[in-house]
Amino acid sequence: MLAWLYSTRAFAALGARNFRIFIFGQVVSLVGTWMQRLAMSWLVLRLTGSAAGLGLIELSNQAPILVTGFLAGTILDRYDMKKILIVTQSLCMVQAFALAMLDFSGAIRYSQVLLLSIMLGVIASVDMPARQSCVPRMLDDKSQLNSALTINSAVFNLARLIGPALGGFALQAIGEAACFLLNGVSFMTVIYSLTKLKIRHVQSASRQNGWKSFKEGLLYAKDFEVLRKMLTLSALFFFISNPFATLLPFFAKNIFDSSASALGFFMGSVGLGAVIGVIYQASFVAVERLHRRVVLSVAVYGIGIISFACSRSVMFSCFSLTLLGFGLSTGAVCFNTVIQSVIDENKRGRVMSLYAICNIGIGPLGSLAAGVLADIAGGTFAGVFFGLCAVILSFFMNKNMHRIEKQILRILKEKGLVGIR
Repeated sequence: MLAWLYSTRAFAALGARNFRIFIFGQVVSLVGTWMQRLAMSWLVLRLTGSAAGLGLIELSNQAPILVTGFLAGTILDRYDMKKILIVTQSLCMVQAFALAMLDFSGAIRYSQVLLLSIMLGVIASVDMPARQSCVPRMLDDKSQLNSALTINSAVFNLARLIGPALGGFALQAIGEAACFLLNGVSFMTVIYSLTKLKIRHVQSASRQNGWKSFKEGLLYAKDFEVLRKMLTLSALFFFISNPFATLLPFFAKNIFDSSASALGFFMGSVGLGAVIGVIYQASFVAVERLHRRVVLSVAVYGIGIISFACSRSVMFSCFSLTLLGFGLSTGAVCFNTVIQSVIDENKRGRVMSLYAICNIGIGPLGSLAAGVLADIAGGTFAGVFFGLCAVILSFFMNKNMHRIEKQILRILKEKGLVGIR
């Protein structure tokens, strides 16, 4: 049964033992992380009652990468990624336990949540690109790359489906602190799984000089037209798509006047669409078509958030969010896979740090903008505005993809990745 599963296009990467161990740890940890994310959003709403307050938490959680992310790639290309991941995951565990302790004590304040959120953002500036970079280095064959990246994304979004749903019920039953505590415990599993991994290390040519390595990575991204355009377009995409995380709690509380469990179902609907999307993509979309598929994904996301913003039915909202999740996840996987497929191996850490900056550095700026816009003009206006921006971006991306298509196909052919799903 397992041998048949590993032979399928969508799950081929599970044939690699290292990748299976990595994914097992990620499943448990990410479910806990999404529980904490929902609990933190609800806690901030309880403390402040402001969408802008939610946006600031999103920004503080992820914006530190704008400062530290540029240097993180140099660290990843110089040192053992396995040891780096063990350190970052251990620090994430400490942060979750600190939130739980403060909340259990009843002494928690918005300023403390903000400070711990910044701490998590600094850790994530190293942890996220490390997790992205190490995936290709734990595979048995390059044909498993698309499968590995889509499974990794599917696991992330499956956690988005399960974590918020569990978190919503946990919030009603025993409060936010329990979600923080459970998240801290979940990190023990991922840390143990990391000790069992074997991640291939690739020596960087500029190991002896950190500044030279950093500069080399920036010049590489600047001079490589395909990479430069993919990073720029991904930054625009994440800026426009990130606001959904701010708008969902705002709609659940202020538009639908509903409970935390309803917010869990909303976020779960996003996760459901995301899982459907990545499984479809891994099964039916070849690597050389991903740069075209991303255009459609961005448009689908835009339609999803517009229909959600205009909906006043919980059922139709869940349908709209499923559509949103499909576009969001397939778009992110397309960008990730194309970038990881065309770059040089000895610069992977630095490039994926730049990609992480586009994702978790630029994206929260969109969350903050959406929160402020929702407070001023209402959640419906904010959702429609960002949805229209996504549709417009898809037309802009279509023109740019035509310009770099020949270069992408040439590089993929040289690397033997054409025809691989």
